[in-house]
Amino acid sequence: MPNNAESKLALDPCDVIVFEGPFSRSVSRKLVIKNTSKTQRMAFKMKTTTPKLFYVRPNIGVLGPEEKVTVDIFMQPMLQEQIQKRHKFLLLAADATGDITDMQEFWKLQRPEDIWDTKIQCELVPSKEEFRQVGGSARSSNDNMDGEVHFDAQEANEPVAKLLKQVGFLESERLTLKDQIYKLRDQTIGTSPGQAIIRRPRLGRCTFFYMAAVIVTTLAALLGAFYGKNFL
Repeated sequence: MPNNAESKLALDPCDVIVFEGPFSRSVSRKLVIKNTSKTQRMAFKMKTTTPKLFYVRPNIGVLGPEEKVTVDIFMQPMLQEQIQKRHKFLLLAADATGDITDMQEFWKLQRPEDIWDTKIQCELVPSKEEFRQVGGSARSSNDNMDGEVHFDAQEANEPVAKLLKQVGFLESERLTLKDQIYKLRDQTIGTSPGQAIIRRPRLGRCTFFYMAAVIVTTLAALLGAFYGKNFL
């Protein structure tokens, strides 16, 4: 598909979406898409090289003249080896003429020469711990790949979108509690027996909340996978 010289859509960010770790939790970013035409409606569709990793809301639609939409992009928790892989999005656009009742059918009828497209790179910035685990080398998706295949980006319905946001929040809380536990342990070492006894109840409460956050995060991730498999 040709990337026409005249841009039909304006993007913010325009060419790279940065995802910051830790990637043991769901990470969300926003992409603003604007129709640059003052008279023509524009249909858009998002595709990705990694459909099992990303959920997009909305992933398809029609923009009126100079209208814009904010797209939520959710990245699922990933394994360490996935951090070094290249991930990209492909945004398609075409003139939307007449009444469109079925967006999927609309795109099937479009000729390749009538479709404008642009690629959006994904740059993954690991946390310090993840950076060490992947050997001290983080890879972005800035290199061109010959023969790469793009698939339709999965759309996250409202329950899944809320769930993914909650998973990310709970994972952040878990990491905060983890840091507090380490600090309390460091403070306990070298103190008098009486001071250590005073601090133990606080440490126990932090440990309880830490384990509760881990359990809730795990259940939320499993529920998200169930929704993605059965309802998307």
